[in-house]
Amino acid sequence: MKYFIYALALTWFTSCFKMDDLPFLGEKISDYQFENYQGEKEIELPDSYNIPDSNIHLFTVNSKLPNETEGETIYAVYIGNLNTIQLDTVIVYCHGQSRHMDAYWERAKLLANTGEKNRFGVLMMDYRGYGLSTGKSTEESLYQDVRSCLDWLNLKGVSSQRVVMYGYSLGTIPAVDLSAFYTVASPNKLILEAPMASVENLTEEALLLDVSSTFFTSLKFDNVEKIKSVSQPLLWLHGIQDDYLSISNGEAIFEQYGGGYKEAHRVPGANHTDIPLILGFGQYSSTILNFITN
Repeated sequence: MKYFIYALALTWFTSCFKMDDLPFLGEKISDYQFENYQGEKEIELPDSYNIPDSNIHLFTVNSKLPNETEGETIYAVYIGNLNTIQLDTVIVYCHGQSRHMDAYWERAKLLANTGEKNRFGVLMMDYRGYGLSTGKSTEESLYQDVRSCLDWLNLKGVSSQRVVMYGYSLGTIPAVDLSAFYTVASPNKLILEAPMASVENLTEEALLLDVSSTFFTSLKFDNVEKIKSVSQPLLWLHGIQDDYLSISNGEAIFEQYGGGYKEAHRVPGANHTDIPLILGFGQYSSTILNFITN
């Protein structure tokens, strides 16, 4: 993510386009392939992890900000049995920057099969401007898009005591915000993988200058402040060799966490994208399973 700040600085000097748009340049697609996706993936699972068609449910929700009259269409997928969704523990997976649900499908189905085949329900969404979702993302819309999907779970009768928020990279931003401030049905637990502390922190790390982030962008992404308002149990995973969002980001969040239970996994040899690979799928799954069930 330090490269994001480099880009912000370069953009400011060259005035090519609005700096606040940089984290939200989502990749658009013509349709979703899921199990048939042949594009670039961060991890690739054996066929034994495949999800049956009967457990793949693509749907849309309307995400409307207070100043919007109609809102935008957000595409989401639920992995699991809709007939038993009220009884299932559901992991809400907020994916990373730039890509779409197909690119993160392997990660979602790894979570769905944690512990045993089809153990957990998983809800994943594409933010505005990603995949088939309409509109253009902003920091405010990022929170609203995920909130709209949580509202969908609530309408399905899923108890908040059965909802686990999982944020990865950019996805840690709405995951922290909604864990702290979503009052309708607050998630029960929070998992953060390779989180960002704040734009201010990234500016200081990337530029090595005493320059406020407001000089470059109006974005805040202030996880390190918001985590103080999170009371749910927290699991944090971060690659020690992460050169995109350095582990100092996660350390700052972990230190400021305001709840009663927190668990850290600093993964030697792991970069930003390969924690499940470096840990191994078995150990990664055991880590997630133990946190959710204990």
